[in-house]
This record gives sequence, structure tokens and C-alpha cells, in this order.
Amino acid sequence: MVKGNSKSKVFSKFMLAGSMLLLGSQMNVGNINAETQIPHPMDVKKIAGYSMGMKSEDGGIAEIVKYNADNKKFYAINGAGQTIDIVSLKDLKKTTNGEQQLQKEKSINIADAVNTGQFTYGDVTSIDIDTSRNVVVAAVQEADYTKNGKIVEMNYEGKILKTYEAGVQPDMVKLTDNGKYILSADEGEPRSGLEQEDPEGSVTIVEVKTGKVTKVKFNDESVIDDDVHIRNNGTKADAVKDFEPEYIAVSKDGKKAYVTLQENNAIATIDIKAGKVLSVKSLGYKDHSITGNELDAARDGKIELERLPILGAYMPDSVAYVNIRGVDYLVTANEGDATEWPEDDSTFINVANFKDVKDTIELDPSLFKGMTTAEAQASFEKMQNSAGYQKLEVLTDRGNDAIYTLGGRSFSIWKADTMELVYDSGSDFETITSERFPEVFNWSNDDDEFEKRSTKKGPEPEDVKIGRIGKDIYAFVGLERIGGVMTYNITNPEKAQFANYFNSRDFSQAIAGDVSPEGLEFIDAASSPTKKPLVLVGNEVSGTVSVNEIHINKSHSGKRK
Repeated sequence: MVKGNSKSKVFSKFMLAGSMLLLGSQMNVGNINAETQIPHPMDVKKIAGYSMGMKSEDGGIAEIVKYNADNKKFYAINGAGQTIDIVSLKDLKKTTNGEQQLQKEKSINIADAVNTGQFTYGDVTSIDIDTSRNVVVAAVQEADYTKNGKIVEMNYEGKILKTYEAGVQPDMVKLTDNGKYILSADEGEPRSGLEQEDPEGSVTIVEVKTGKVTKVKFNDESVIDDDVHIRNNGTKADAVKDFEPEYIAVSKDGKKAYVTLQENNAIATIDIKAGKVLSVKSLGYKDHSITGNELDAARDGKIELERLPILGAYMPDSVAYVNIRGVDYLVTANEGDATEWPEDDSTFINVANFKDVKDTIELDPSLFKGMTTAEAQASFEKMQNSAGYQKLEVLTDRGNDAIYTLGGRSFSIWKADTMELVYDSGSDFETITSERFPEVFNWSNDDDEFEKRSTKKGPEPEDVKIGRIGKDIYAFVGLERIGGVMTYNITNPEKAQFANYFNSRDFSQAIAGDVSPEGLEFIDAASSPTKKPLVLVGNEVSGTVSVNEIHINKSHSGKRK
């Protein structure tokens, strides 16, 4: 843990001087911090945990976790062990003085199950469960990054029932609620660089009843909006290879799939039955000059959230669908992702440190709605001349009229039909984590360096899940770096309200407790073994799954700004 008094003093000054910053954001400030004894509408307590018995600074241990309401068990991907671990929650205690230590019932060895003379296991990336047919489906990649992967259908005990050929590098698998279709997001990354093969990204659609497999590709230029970014100075004709589908959300009626194209800062909408792309829309950029969108972009030994002439590409990883009062919305975790293929070559890299490009930027102050021309220019010059900003990670392929950064350090709510932004959490995540954990502000998930992530992507939102508790709808957002889960009441999407932040990481060591949330799972009260809502968190660096119970404070339930 960070020692000394200097950071605490700086933080105290920040909290006093930063009151205008807090009040200027969209956050319900009165709900920030349990440690200050200020009431908030939700309490979350870790009641149980499961460990895969290993941890890794590089992650990839406990990744995606899914709950089976039929048998009260969760299925968790162990990427390093090449297995899916099955853990029962049937005997989960309703109340406990300590955290219950869970044990796995069995492991499904995916590698052994899928290896054949024609297919070599590379990775299991995602799972989903269909209780209407009593099956578990998994996305499995080929060891050869240029070859098609598989969608594997199993019974609850892991016996393979069917396999379907997916596209290249299936990274996420999703079932429609009506059970008619299985979909996979086939990423198709050029893992050996563009000078070698760059596979086509696609979405695989399996019609369960007939077994028909359709691979939807991004080769219709007419549905791609003109402002969608194609990397490497590409055109719409290059989208078929440049687009790398990351994550899928499906509408309640099972008719549309919404696919994040993270590196392109866009979302595609697909007609599932027709097997065609309807649209690809850019999400635009987050203006960090606006009050409420502050960020800490300097690594200078202090906590300081500022308005700066920076445009953040939202670049969501995960996306969730929700219908509220008849309107379809998408909720995104705005992680950000750099392109570095391969990592040891400059063939295809679109990021650099600010110090290496700052003299090439010709700032266009009209892009920033929160600053005058003079303010934007003065702020830019301050960044150019201050040591703390020199390692700020910036995008190099968006133009030289602004400082472009990766990710929004936030979650957002969009109208699904237009991709119109209706809510963004602004600077909440850094503000809340700085108040709750000032001594470990912007830690990463693999070490214990104060403020290491300030010049990267901050807390780095990774996954988002939606859950209904009573009459209210909540979004749960995992923070990959410092850890923990942010919870917001989104019943009124335009005025979403912070409800809770819980973090079961042990900050006494670099990697201890639950570190690096990769996948979340919400369990409603009716399906929960404790009859209380639960949130499961798969933590990929610590190799743990935490079971967290939710309690609504009735005196604050339903109160929204």
C-alpha cells in the first residue's frame, strides 16, 4: 500500500477545492461513500468466494461466469486451465459471519473435448446457458488464429451434444431469450500483423431448430455511416477485415443483435432472422472539457480531476440491452482498446505517448464545448509543458486537431435505434474511487503503483450487466484495474443515479483478494439460493469468483434525483 502523508494532503486539498467539480457532475453526491456514513440506497456484501488456485499478472484465469437457475450452480471459465469449472450455490448460507469458501464440483476439460484431427483447441472465451433446452454453450477458438472456431453445445454436466462452426476467433457467445438462436462475435484479429493474414470479422448465427449456420460479414458499405472510423487509413471497403466484433446484446424479442466494434468506436445492429447488418453507427467522442467529464490524465503523484482539451473515444467492450417503458436502450462499459498487432512490431499500432505527438497536434478549440478558445489553448499548452502528461496514451489515427484518448472512463446509456447518447456517468468513476480509496487511486490490476492508470484508461470499465430489483432497474459495471463494481439505478435512463460501489480487493498486496473483474452475472431474488439478489464477479488476475449479496435500504429505495 502507498505510504506517506503527501498523497493524503493532496487528496484533502482536492476534496476541498474539488467541491465544485463534484457538484458539477451528474452524480448523486450524497450516495458516494459508505465510509462517511452518508446513507445510500444499496448495500452489497461479499458472502462467499471461489478460488481457482492460481493467479496471474496477465489475467486470463477466472473470466466469464454464468449462473444456472435450474441447478443453482455457476459455470466459470478458467482460461489458464482450459476448463469450465462448475460450482454449486445450493448450500449457500443466507447469513454468515464470514465469507463462505466454495468448492468446485467438477471441471469440464474443453481442450480434451474438442481436439480432433481437424481442430486444435486454442482458447475458451465465453459461455451462456439455455434453461429451456438444458444446455450450456461455449465459444472456442482454434489454436491457429486464422482458422474458424467452434460453438460447442453441452449438457449441464459438460457432455458435448453438438458443435457448430463459428467464424475466426469467436470471442463471445450469446443466446436469444426465446432460445431460437445462438450467436457468436468472431473477432478476427490480425495477431501476426497486417503483413500476414488479417481474418474477416463476423457474427455467426445458429438457428437452433434447423442447425443452419449463417456468418454475417461487414461487406455492405451502404449500411456503414460515414463517420465510422476504419483503422490504418482504411475505407468502408476495408471494414470486412477491419471490424473486430467484441460483444453482443440481443433485444428482448430476439429479432436484433447489437454488436460492439470496440476498436472502431461503433456499434452494429443485425437482423438476426435475415442474417444481415442493418447499420453501423459511430458513438462519437466524449468531450473532457465539459464540467462533469473531468479526468485525471497526469501521473504526477496527486489526485486531480480536470477539464482538459481531450476527446475520448468511448470504445465499449461489453454492451447490455434493456427495454424501459417501451424504449430500447443499450448500456455500454467504455473500456477503450489500443491496436498493437503484433506487439513487437510497428506494423499496426495506433497509440503513442503524448510526448511523442504533442508537437504535431494543431488544436481546434471549436471541438471543445466546455472551454473558450483561449482556455482550450492555454490548457493544451500546459499539458505540452508539464511532465505529468507526457506518458498519456493517445490515439494517433483520429487526426491532429485534438488530443484523442482511449475509453470514456465511464458507462453510457444509448437509444438502441439511433445510438443517441442519453446518459454518461462522466467523471463519477474516478471521483468515487478517489474518495473511497485515495491511497491507491488509479492502481492497476497487476501491481501497487499509485496513479499508474491515470495516463492510461483510468479504472477501465470492463463488463456491464442489467438487473431488476423490485420496481427498479440497475446497471452493474466492473472496473478492471482498481477493481470493484459500480452500481447505478437506471430506471430513469436520462437521470441514472449512483447506488453503490463495492470492492473486495485486498490492497495490502499488489494482487490479493478479488482483483480485476472480467465478467459479471446478476441473479435475481427469485432465482437466488439466498432469496436475495446476487452479483457474481469473475476476477481474472486473482483467479477468484466472488458472490455478493444485495440489500436495498428501504428508506432510500426508489428515491432518485
